[in-house]
Amino acid sequence: MGRWARRPGRRAAGAGVFFAAGAAATAATVAVLAGASHVAAYVPLPGVLFLVAAVLAAVGAGLVRHPGEEGRALLRVLSRWWVLAGAVLIAVSVWGTTAVLLSLADTAPDAAKRVELRLDAVKTGLTVGAGAAGLVALLLGVRRQWLGERTQAHQEYDAAEKRVTELYIGATGQLGHDRAAVRLAGLYALERVAQDNPEHRQTVVDVICGYLRMPPRPGPAEPPEDAPETDPITDPQELQVRVTAQWILGEHLRWSGSEPVPPAPFWSGIDLDLTGAWLVKLDLGDCRMRRAGFGGAVFEGAARFEGAVFAERAVFGGAAFTGEAVFRHATFEGAAFFDTATFRTAPAFWEARARIVPGTRRSWPEGWGEAADDGSGVAELIRGGSLPVPRAP
Repeated sequence: MGRWARRPGRRAAGAGVFFAAGAAATAATVAVLAGASHVAAYVPLPGVLFLVAAVLAAVGAGLVRHPGEEGRALLRVLSRWWVLAGAVLIAVSVWGTTAVLLSLADTAPDAAKRVELRLDAVKTGLTVGAGAAGLVALLLGVRRQWLGERTQAHQEYDAAEKRVTELYIGATGQLGHDRAAVRLAGLYALERVAQDNPEHRQTVVDVICGYLRMPPRPGPAEPPEDAPETDPITDPQELQVRVTAQWILGEHLRWSGSEPVPPAPFWSGIDLDLTGAWLVKLDLGDCRMRRAGFGGAVFEGAARFEGAVFAERAVFGGAAFTGEAVFRHATFEGAAFFDTATFRTAPAFWEARARIVPGTRRSWPEGWGEAADDGSGVAELIRGGSLPVPRAP
């Protein structure tokens, strides 16, 4: 859910308050019909109940319509109909109060007393009208205060978004720098942006994955004698940058099954698109991904996916594993494709599991398949499983 998403809990709370307001109004009506007495002098019980119902109704309306901390309310211009309604309220309050009091004044037996009561009725009516006008002015003041707070909140949000955008643009620009140290700084800056702003995490991950998908920078024409044998064409400093990018992805996608709650650095609901990437000793053990695309990727050294969880789709078709490929205890919740993937050593899928979902297509490495369904809804991967191995379309 995004920052400005409306919280459904407020609507549920508002509905509950509305229900309570209806119950109070019903109780007030019953009290009127039953002829309930006053709670105190000049404090009738039905009046108290009706007042409680009105307050609860106002609170319920605020809960249902107000977006709260995570929502933006649409600004509505004050309509002339509301101005007219305020004027009508003032006029009706004056007329209604005066009419009631004048009717009561007419019941006085003495003519002089009737005149005095009539004058008092007019004065009281005008006082009530002034009070109604004050109420309208109070409502306008509340609206003015709300508009001021809303403007302040929007200014703070825009300032925060501008700062994040500037950090993001600066960090992505650093990734194209010739110096490896500057590229490393760009990666760490992107990590900070994503950690502090959950709504930008997928974008940051996409940028990091895009960097890893680019061909590695070539190293010196004649590499030194102590250069690693697995990457003779790669700049050693560039290798450090790419390993750091991989570490950032693993650090923020890792949530071990032994932890009851996700750790603070964990980023949920992330998609990885590392199609055709060149990856060095990739370690995504205990990581949780929504969709993972490694089609055509080259894994230099060991590739570790122990305990990883692929929530929707895992694509390894055409990938080349030059070292160990470890998928022990991995969980495949959705589709999984390993067709045409090549392995220098035998892949390890011991105790890996695949959730049995009707209609889900999967293709496993040669020699591996899903065991027969034991009724648990989860099939363990075994050598030469009993289920056929479908090919990806």
